Amino acid sequence: MATQKFQLLLVDANIIIKLHELEIWEEFIKRCKITVTETVAYDEAHFWIDQNEVRHDFDLLEEIDNKKISCESVPLDQAEDFLRNFDSTYAIHAGEAEPLALLFASEENWLICSADGIVFRVLGRTGRADQGISLEELLYQIGLGRKLERQYTKKFREQFTQKGQEDSIRERGMT
Repeated sequence: MATQKFQLLLVDANIIIKLHELEIWEEFIKRCKITVTETVAYDEAHFWIDQNEVRHDFDLLEEIDNKKISCESVPLDQAEDFLRNFDSTYAIHAGEAEPLALLFASEENWLICSADGIVFRVLGRTGRADQGISLEELLYQIGLGRKLERQYTKKFREQFTQKGQEDSIRERGMT
C-alpha cells in the first residue's frame, strides 16, 4: 500500500457525512489516514439523508475496530480547559471542542478538516491558520476534487480564518 498523503488529519462529523453522501468515503480513507474523536464516532456521524429523504446509515465504530480509521479520546477536563480560553462569542460545541483540544494539546502538526466556521475562526484567532484545511482543498490534493457547497470550500475556510485573525488584532474572543 502506498503511503497515505495526510497522516495527522482530524476530521469533523460534517466532513464524514459529506464524504459518505458523495460516495467517496472508502476511497478517501485509502488516501488519508484520518482520526476522529469519540464524540464524532459515537454521537455525531452515523448517517446521511439523500435528496429523496432516504436515510443511509454507516458505522464508524466498525471501521475503527477494523483499523481503517483512528479514534482519539479527549478527556473531558482537557476539552473544558480548552473551552475556558474562549468567551461566549465563540460558540464551540463538543464535536468541535474535542478535535481542537486534541490539536492544541499535541506537539504533532495536526490538520483539521471541518465545515464549521467556528473551527477556522479559532485557528485564525490563535495563530494556527495553517492547521485548517477545507474539504475542497483536501479532495483536490488527493485527486478526488469536485465542486462542493460553500461551507466545504477554501473560500469559506479563509473567510472564517480571517474573522479569527481580526478578533486577534482587536483582542476579542478569548478570556
